[in-house]
Amino acid sequence: MEYVIELLEENRKYLERHIRDNNLMQKDMKKATEELSQVSQLKRAIKILKLKSRKQ
Repeated sequence: MEYVIELLEENRKYLERHIRDNNLMQKDMKKATEELSQVSQLKRAIKILKLKSRKQ
């Protein structure tokens, strides 16, 4: 379970870095919003998995 959480967190950090480093908000707003929605989905998934792992 911890391995999956770590992978999701790495993916989230990569997407955030990609948006910031490439100035996507200024260059391509559509792609930036798509990636930001993926980031929010990853955050939600991480939160759910952490809650489940604590309950076990």
